[in-house]
Amino acid sequence: MPYHANWNINNLTNDTMAVFVLNVGHGDAIVVRFPVVDGNTICGVVDCYLYDKTKAALQSLGANKIALMCATHPHRDHSLGFANLIDWCVQNNIEIEQFWDSGFRHISLAHYNLIRCLQRNSHIPFLRVTSGFETTINKVRVLAMAPSISLKNRYDTFGTNINNASIVLKLEYPAKDIAMYYRNAAVFSDEDLAEEEKIAQNTIILSGDAQFDSWAHLAQEFPQQTQYSSSNRGQMIPWRPWSQVTHKPVRSQVIKIPHHMSKNGISYEVLDNIHAKYALVSCHDNHLHTCPHDLTVSATQEVRNCEIYYTGNQNANLRGGTIAVLFNGGGAEPDLYCLRESPDQDAPI
Repeated sequence: MPYHANWNINNLTNDTMAVFVLNVGHGDAIVVRFPVVDGNTICGVVDCYLYDKTKAALQSLGANKIALMCATHPHRDHSLGFANLIDWCVQNNIEIEQFWDSGFRHISLAHYNLIRCLQRNSHIPFLRVTSGFETTINKVRVLAMAPSISLKNRYDTFGTNINNASIVLKLEYPAKDIAMYYRNAAVFSDEDLAEEEKIAQNTIILSGDAQFDSWAHLAQEFPQQTQYSSSNRGQMIPWRPWSQVTHKPVRSQVIKIPHHMSKNGISYEVLDNIHAKYALVSCHDNHLHTCPHDLTVSATQEVRNCEIYYTGNQNANLRGGTIAVLFNGGGAEPDLYCLRESPDQDAPI
């Protein structure tokens, strides 16, 4: 059973990738603790609605470096706390290695303050990413699956909805060994490459507020494919009856449901392609903006009898508080914990 009632910080080992969906009410704030390498506790922050709560989580984890901050899009409930969080990191000599932004322009005092803060701290690399951009952090591949470049190219004409400009991230642990693809068959055989493609991974998709248009582009740009022969080993693995590999880049064990589980965030078809066994939802206790919506709840549950974990819910029995998901690599089932605190309390990490 992946769900555990009793959280303990000692559940985190050096080999664990931990994702904390903080209970911030109707907003998003996610902290990732990457596997520990060389004794350094390196974290990432994906959206930051409540500064104090996000800072407290980083302090509880003992973060001494932020490998990545990512504002998925400029809505206030995703970016309000970032400027203060960056200032706190700078004042406490906590290095921020890079900041990712969708580049969508929207009238927002919170995002204005964020951009000004990044301009003051010009030593922080500031990247506007689109689908296909990726990095590797402590054995974890961090892949941007959205926004599509075709959506980004329509920003200037306001032809893209702000939610569809959301950065969608997929985390894969452990990352595959891409170095193998740069040697010939005498060093790494076709069978070696096929086995590397089959490596068991832990996966989670963090989807911001992406909506239907974004998911349509994502499905087109990350199609399911079966790998057959090609003279270019870096593109395809030569086919053998015993080494055929079906590439399913959208599949994920866990998904953070977009847009607080509104009816406009994600369709059954996309959920079925992702085929997650666990869904995480960040929403308010008071059912703000009809979130979570019954249609999306039903669609999510239809896929693999997907288990849904809520930070907040109008049904008190479903209020989980901060959701902690622990991945130990190798494709094993993740361990999930609900920390049961309210939005105005620090997460008891």
